[in-house]
Order: sequence, then C-alpha cells, then structure tokens
Amino acid sequence: MFSKKMQYVIKSVPTDDKQALENLLNEMSEAGWDLYTMHEVETDSSFDFNCIFMREKQEEDTTDLDDIVNITSFKYRMEKMLAAPSSPYASCKEIQLKISNQKDRIKKIKSQLESENLSPDKKKQLNEQMSDELRHLDSLKQALVNEISPETMYSAIKEEKFVVNLSEEILELISMEANDNLLAETVKVRQNLAESLGYVIPHIHFHNSDELMQNEFCIKIHDIEVFRTVVFPGYNAFYKDDLKGYTLEENDIVFDDEITGKKLVWILRDKVKDFWQQGMTAVEYIGKAIETIAVKEVSDIMDYNDINKYVEKVIESNSFLVDNIIPDFITASDLKYLLTCLVREHVSVKNIVYIFEKINDYANEPTKEDLLDKVRLALSKHIVRDLAKDGELKVIEFSDELIEKVYGFFKEDEEESVIRIDSSEVQDIALKLMKLAKSKKISKPTLAVPMDIRHMVFVILSEFVEDLTVLAHEELVSDFDIKFVGKI
Repeated sequence: MFSKKMQYVIKSVPTDDKQALENLLNEMSEAGWDLYTMHEVETDSSFDFNCIFMREKQEEDTTDLDDIVNITSFKYRMEKMLAAPSSPYASCKEIQLKISNQKDRIKKIKSQLESENLSPDKKKQLNEQMSDELRHLDSLKQALVNEISPETMYSAIKEEKFVVNLSEEILELISMEANDNLLAETVKVRQNLAESLGYVIPHIHFHNSDELMQNEFCIKIHDIEVFRTVVFPGYNAFYKDDLKGYTLEENDIVFDDEITGKKLVWILRDKVKDFWQQGMTAVEYIGKAIETIAVKEVSDIMDYNDINKYVEKVIESNSFLVDNIIPDFITASDLKYLLTCLVREHVSVKNIVYIFEKINDYANEPTKEDLLDKVRLALSKHIVRDLAKDGELKVIEFSDELIEKVYGFFKEDEEESVIRIDSSEVQDIALKLMKLAKSKKISKPTLAVPMDIRHMVFVILSEFVEDLTVLAHEELVSDFDIKFVGKI
C-alpha cells in the first residue's frame, strides 16, 4: 500500500444518529473506500463523527466527491487537526462539556417520555435511547474520574531525549509513502555511528511544529534546541566551493550551511547535471545534521542506561575487568566521562573490552583526565590509522609563542585550576588554523599539541573549527608517515 498513491475524503454525521453513520459506512464501502480513522468533534450545536476514508488513487475518477485530497502528507495534517486535547486540563474541560451536553440530551428524552400521547413503539424507542445515553453518560463520568486522578500525571513524567521538529512544508519527508524517507535515513545514521564509533544513538522522535518557519527543521536534545536550519524537498544541495565554474540560476537557493559554515547551494533536482556529484537531498541533509549533533552532544545523549549496556558487553567477555575496577577504582560517572570524551573526538569505543583492559591497567591514575590521556595513548595506533590517508598524516603545530599563550589561559590557585579565556583570542587562533589548513588544502585539520593541554585545546577550538582533530605529540606513532605542514 505504501508504494501507491492514495486518496482521502472526509465525511461527517451526527454522533447521535446511528442510522446515518451506518448508511455512510455502507455507502462508502460499496464505492471502494476504506475507513482510515474516525474522531468525535464538537460543532456549534452538537457532536459529530468526522470520518476519514481512503482508497488507492483512481486513474479516471468520475466520483462526485469533490473534497478528495491527493497529497501524501494529508493524514499527518488531519491527525494533527483532529487530535485529542494536548493537556489534562483541556481534556478535563472537554469531558465536563460532554457530560453537560449529555445530561441535556437525557433531560430531553425524559421530558418526551413523560408525554401522555406516546405510542408503545415510540415509548420503547425512547427507553432504548435513554438506556444508551445513560451508559454513555456513565462512561464519560468514568473518563472524568480517570482524567482528574493524580496517577495519570505520573505517565507525563518523561522526556523525549532526541527530537527532530519539522515544519508543515517538509512533514511529508517522514511519510512511509515517500521514496526519500527520513525514517529510513535515521536507521542508516544509527548504523553508521554504531559501526564507526561503537555508539548507538537513541530513538529519534519526529514532530510537526507550528513554531518553525517555512521549510525549517530543528533538533532538540532534552528539550533544548541545539540546531536549526532549512531544507528544500525537490532540490539537491551542493557546497558552493565544489561547483567550480557554475553560474547561479534563478531558481537556485543559497544558504549558509549550519553544519560546516560553508555556502550551500540548493539546485532543482531536474537541473542537476548527470556528470555532477549528486549532492544531498533534503532527507540526506537532515540525516547529516542528526549525525553531527549526535556526536557533538554525546555527553547529554549517552546516559547511564547506555553505560550499563557497555558494561554488560564487557561482563559477557571478561567479568573480572568490571569486578576489578567498578566502583573501587572508577565510578559510573568517570566511565561515562571517558566514553563520551572518546566519542566526541571520533575515537571508536567499539572495542569496549580492550578499552576496559586499558582502564584496568591505568585505574590508579589520579584524575579522570589523566586516565583519558593514558587510554588515548593505548589507542593511538587506531586513532592515527583512521586519520591517515595512504599511510600519511598531515599535522599542524602550535608555535612556541602560542603554546606559552595557551598555557597562560590557566590560572592556578591553592584549590583548583581555573581556565580563563578571551573568546576573541580563541577565535583568532581558530582563524589562523583554518587559514593555514586551507592553504595546504586540508579539509579536516589535525593539530598536535602537548598532552597536558590537548583536551582543553580541543574543547575550545572545536566550537569554531569543524571536523577538528587534536592529538598529543605522544600519540603520533611512528608506524605512519607524520608530515608537519606548518605552525601557527
């Protein structure tokens, strides 16, 4: 069914007219329509059933039903329009109104029953109707009891960790009927991250949002917006720098890419040349944004349930490692810090047993930062192997003057080390780094610094430099050709 184009139509009947509802269902069934969904809605004077019917699109439709809509996102929009109230308060108010109206109906039937000029058949009919209405009133009263119960509030104490909100114009991207399907793309993203980093992102919730502008989408982590931009279905996106010699046309759309900071050109799909790279569709771009945010915000996404899953994997292989180091040498929070720091810097934690072996070797390190350094040293061959191209890794260094300046960011006192950084100074370092990388035709710069400032340098510079890798000099293993291309 999902590969076929569907038609939808809405029909309404009063909720208290059972015969009219039966006639409608029979009539539509005979015409080849299936009931898609049915909702009770309030009108100015009564309550009606809004029935949505669906069927496969007819090649030559001669029906007189002039309110057929042939758009794949129709059902999402209608479900939104006919959805139940969004809050317990609104639901409570609606049920109270229904109870009030129901009592009025029962009162009318009762007044009719008290009439002296009723035939036996009419009296029987009214008694049956009264019984139905009383049962319906009882069900409404029970619904109200359930709604006002405090127990129902506990079900609301939950939070969607990873949310992608979509504007109305791009809602069809999550439709099962769309060839370019966002749901399938998220499976691809999850698989890629699991295979490359050993990191499994949680379930992603997709919602329609009225707060977004046309063609916008945004990503929220724990209900905090961390990313927002636009996409254009029917277009392919290309980085402007990759379109050498291309002259922009009237229908092209140019935007700043919120992921890389580069200029992004959206070109109508039927205008894309066959010999070009195919660029990114709207779905692929959203998938790339999801993957980028999943790694960047890993410390907020990976929770202790995820940590337990890694621990369980180690227990299956070597329970001694877990028994020996948790919690006597490191806590669950230390382990979470270690794994999220590795993933954040695109270091795979897939070989989790080996990582636990190294944690066990260095568990007596005084701080979790020291433990992170030692674990990274143990993984240095893997790290450099993943970065090197054809056995060669191009590396940028800090000058002695800049190293001294960075050390000056630290201020020691009797209790702790405090980092005091002027953002303009960091931006200046980032600009110099990107300028040098561009002159050497390096798209993903690798920077080498002293080990004791490595992590801090990554934290402050990664906010300004996309796809940055910061290595300690000690991590530059001799198995590969390390080529120093310049200093800043």
